[in-house]
Amino acid sequence: MASELEKLNKSLRRRRIKRIFRFMFICLVIAVVVSVLTRVFLRVDTILVENLSRYESSQLLLECDGLRGEPILQFDRQLESENIETKLPYVKEINFSVKFPDNLHIVAIPAVPAYSVCLGETYVCLDSDYKVLEENIAPFQGVLKVDGLVFESYEVGKNVDFSENIEASVLDDLISVLSEYGLDKNLTKIDFSKKYNLTFVLNDIIQVEFGTSEDFDKKTELLVEILKRNPSDKRAVINVRKSDEGRYRALD
Repeated sequence: MASELEKLNKSLRRRRIKRIFRFMFICLVIAVVVSVLTRVFLRVDTILVENLSRYESSQLLLECDGLRGEPILQFDRQLESENIETKLPYVKEINFSVKFPDNLHIVAIPAVPAYSVCLGETYVCLDSDYKVLEENIAPFQGVLKVDGLVFESYEVGKNVDFSENIEASVLDDLISVLSEYGLDKNLTKIDFSKKYNLTFVLNDIIQVEFGTSEDFDKKTELLVEILKRNPSDKRAVINVRKSDEGRYRALD
């Protein structure tokens, strides 16, 4: 009796396994057929652009022209986005969406200038993600000025590589710490010229001597306490090069 039950169970298991494999095979065939059909019949014909960037829509359409005729669901969106964002640096992000059967909708999100960095005789404009937007022989206006920074390498249209540009990572650390204390919006200039005495200016009137890149948090806490105890609308120098000792010196 037991052997008969075992044979029955084995038979049922084999049937279940066969049904599972049959179902998987059918799904695979369907997936292949759908893939082939979409590649053959669903291709990009019309490109619609929602352009929020500083570039002309015609320029964006020109960069996207190579997508015409591509399978609308299967082209490499990440690669295409990176190509456009590199060729048109003031585009921060490209988003794709499909409007069946053959319309591709593209939204261009603008990159916003954040820093004007002086690199010797050249100035580069960066956004808040440290993407190089442009370079020029004159400083960029309306953004935070950064002097004395050294870049080992950079490329217009791409983000600065922190692993190759250590001082850029120090700038990022400084901005991050100051933003935690709400001071980032008061920054008007940062100076890396003296490597052992990083300085920055608040509201164009208060110069802060920050020293090296050590103990940013403690130095910022000390800076905040000094700012609370002293006028913030008069020219002054604040020295917090030592995280446990700060000095305020009025200039007026």
